[in-house]
Amino acid sequence: MRNRPGAAAKVDLTMVHTLKALFDTGQVSKAAERLGVSQPSVSQNLKRLREYFADPLFVRSGNRLYPTPRAMALEAAVVRLTRDIELISQQPKAFDPRSATREFIVSFTDIAEFMVLPRLSGELLREAPGCSLRSARPAIAQMQEALEQGEIDLAAGTLHGTDVALRQQRLGEYAFVCLTSLRGRWARKPVTVDDYRTAPHVMVPRTSDAVDPIRQRLELQGIHRRIALTVANHFAACGAVEQSDLLFTAPQHVAGHLSKLFHLRAHPLPVDLGTVVTRIVWHERFHHDPGNLWLRKRVERIYRATVPQQATL
Repeated sequence: MRNRPGAAAKVDLTMVHTLKALFDTGQVSKAAERLGVSQPSVSQNLKRLREYFADPLFVRSGNRLYPTPRAMALEAAVVRLTRDIELISQQPKAFDPRSATREFIVSFTDIAEFMVLPRLSGELLREAPGCSLRSARPAIAQMQEALEQGEIDLAAGTLHGTDVALRQQRLGEYAFVCLTSLRGRWARKPVTVDDYRTAPHVMVPRTSDAVDPIRQRLELQGIHRRIALTVANHFAACGAVEQSDLLFTAPQHVAGHLSKLFHLRAHPLPVDLGTVVTRIVWHERFHHDPGNLWLRKRVERIYRATVPQQATL
């Protein structure tokens, strides 16, 4: 932060903590109580902050202080900074799953939820009975912030377009197949390139990817699918395919599972899309966190045990 003529020489950590306490409490007295200092000390720090930023920062209405627009613009940075200070100040603790009480939050695609989450939750119940597991699915544009803020412990999937600054571990790669109904047009014959070009398709939007690798690779070959139906997940897509002559391009490693749940047939793709990589990503802030490391190892092991060996790097 740059100095201004006549302003405080710098903003120190005490002043940052004062800002955070005022944001949280809205009162000088309560901020002082939270910080364990006197009210005059909080008032003096607020005066120095007002001089530095040339802004009132907080204005009184009734018995409460409300932040000005300038203070509200600073709040996110103050929250991050105080959280990082707290993280640095804490002594590292070993993660003991038997006694831990913690909520783990993961971001999986619906397929990863189907294949990995049941086994992960089973292990959690056995090994860490005091912990809980929650699945969230932010868009890829919000992924980095959610990981940085600790709103998500890790994400797993193809995650095309993930920020390169995030930590990541390559899990494996997979190819695609074409799923059709066992009751329809392709029940006993292969899907040709012409079929693939002209037949109606069902598509599941890839919210965890910035770019859809299927569409991108098809367009490079001059192939544009006719999307007749767009649904939220693979299970709705398979239900629609089962009742129609829709085509569904799905990951090879889950096609067998989906075919057991629905009356479907898996065909080799009539076009070569190559393979896509799947990975775990997490933020640098939590790279050395023992609980995060414990979770990452289990997700990796379960994934490798679940995905067929020939599809795993």
